[in-house]
Amino acid sequence: MGSMNNSLELLPVKIYSDETNELAEEVARVIAEDIERNNALGKHTVLALDTGNAVLDVYRELVALHEANKIDFANTMVFNLYEYYEISKGHPFSVRKFIEDGLLNKINVKQENIHLLDSTIPEAKMDEYTKKYDDTIKALGGIDILLLGVGNMGHMGLNGPASPPDAKTRLVNLDKWALISSIPDFSEFKFIPKRGLTMGIPNIFDSKRVLFIATGDHKAEVVRKTVEGSVTSDLLVTHFQRNPNATVYIDEAASSRLTQTLTPWFVCSVDWTLVSNRARAVCHLSEELQKPISELETRDFLQYSLQTLIKQYPIEVLTKEVMSMLGKKIVSQSELPRGKKVIIFSPHPDDDIISMGGTLLKLVANGNSVHCIYMTPGTNAVFDHEVEKFLFNRVNFARSINDEDMLRKDQEHYDRVMKFLKEKSESKFGMKDTDDVKLIKKLIRQGEGVSTCSFCNVDGYEFLDPPLYRSGKSKKNPLSKEDIDIVWDVLVRHQPDLVYAAGDLTDPNGTHRLCLRAITKAFEKYGEGSKPELWLYRGAWQEFHPVDADIFVTMTKDDLLQKRDGIFRHQSQKDRPPQPGHSGKEFWQSSEERNLGTAKRLVGYGFEGLYAIEGFKLYRKECVLTEVINATLSLFLVH
Repeated sequence: MGSMNNSLELLPVKIYSDETNELAEEVARVIAEDIERNNALGKHTVLALDTGNAVLDVYRELVALHEANKIDFANTMVFNLYEYYEISKGHPFSVRKFIEDGLLNKINVKQENIHLLDSTIPEAKMDEYTKKYDDTIKALGGIDILLLGVGNMGHMGLNGPASPPDAKTRLVNLDKWALISSIPDFSEFKFIPKRGLTMGIPNIFDSKRVLFIATGDHKAEVVRKTVEGSVTSDLLVTHFQRNPNATVYIDEAASSRLTQTLTPWFVCSVDWTLVSNRARAVCHLSEELQKPISELETRDFLQYSLQTLIKQYPIEVLTKEVMSMLGKKIVSQSELPRGKKVIIFSPHPDDDIISMGGTLLKLVANGNSVHCIYMTPGTNAVFDHEVEKFLFNRVNFARSINDEDMLRKDQEHYDRVMKFLKEKSESKFGMKDTDDVKLIKKLIRQGEGVSTCSFCNVDGYEFLDPPLYRSGKSKKNPLSKEDIDIVWDVLVRHQPDLVYAAGDLTDPNGTHRLCLRAITKAFEKYGEGSKPELWLYRGAWQEFHPVDADIFVTMTKDDLLQKRDGIFRHQSQKDRPPQPGHSGKEFWQSSEERNLGTAKRLVGYGFEGLYAIEGFKLYRKECVLTEVINATLSLFLVH
């Protein structure tokens, strides 16, 4: 998707599909063109790098361009925006390690041209070191290209709302939001470094080109304020409005609060021949005025600059059309398929029950053959105390049945693992888990998945172990042919009629996005022949807008409570999950909030008797953003 300029946007914005890698490809292309242009002129390029999943995708595209001989980094000078203080240079969770593994070790950048912040500098020499860092950037002519992944609170490196605009490179305390954003890497709060080195703000603001990237609906509000808000010290990134060479690259989810996405009729002409545009406008009006759709009047449309809409479509016809369109999407258990072979791909062992548990239970009750396929082990989301509990139970069981041989082996295993966990607990910044610990965490998640499958009475389940999850870190490996082949093998063996996959692509570690890519790439192997329908579910991290969903499956209060019981089978994720996400709520709370919220929206439109809703969208690669309401629902619905 291209850009749409309007009078409210104070920075140029380019929006890309959630379901492709076009954003990363375009940003990498811009970087490559700048570097190659400077190379042709015999000039060096100063490149400043950030971290994060979206940034990592750009790194991978830069590596691909380098391997294709389309970019030469020999004359590129590399700096980074921040580093955790006192963390060793080789620590697996250091920023240096992230940049080296993701990019520098895979390109031909010269060692003498790498200027990454040094976390080991003694504090007594910090002022001297940071001044030299700033002086080095200045001597090179400043930053030519800044690749910036914006944080939820608009952080730039570790510069936050409390940072003065003229602050130089320095040692700082991590603020609340910087600490929270670091949880996925360090697993537990106690391991997160409390101080860090951050590049000076003038160096950042004066960059000759700023590539500002953000993905996910949790970034939507900071994107809106950055692009459409006033310049303020409370949100440092708004100062980029004063840099004529700054461009914002975002996905659809991150654009959801922008006027051009939320209410485009305020700023540009809208194609009202598209029923989805008409429906979105009518639904927005109903929500803003808190009036049922059928009660909307001429003055309501005029008040919200929708005169061009009602000029083309009479209000009575328009409101009936939208109510009919939405009403046809609402289905009960009796209208769901029967006697079909169903596969539910779940990125982690709990995404299926969290996001579509109510529908899953109804599909089983309708006599469908349901198999749950868990695509990754989910080991990064298990606390160490769960490992201790697991091993203690094994030892206690062996002791209870008087099996001396089993007791001896289990006790040895317990002692070895507990020794490591003690070392890890006493370490300053944590350690990568040993293979033993990773295996136990994997078994814990598998056991919880099996328990949920038993609770739901599904016909079968499988646990996959794709290479994309074998990094041992929150940041995943790039998608590979083996990942795609593993998914294809599942499809070939099961020959499903219906396939469900996670369509909420804003999970903090990017696992959902990679898993969906593996599935859609596997679907391409079907070619032009017959293939199962692929339905996307959401719920753990985001929800479909009522206009975008194709089906709403209704749930009663009892259905919602039963779904909650299934979620509670995942005890390692209860109370305070290691990967809590952006809201800080438990997954069952976020899920129920979204299910109840969707039903509440529909009730507000004028539909009665709805308690909770799970929404689904039919995936069609060739028309990700098209008129999905015209999708063929031949298999999903009985009628």
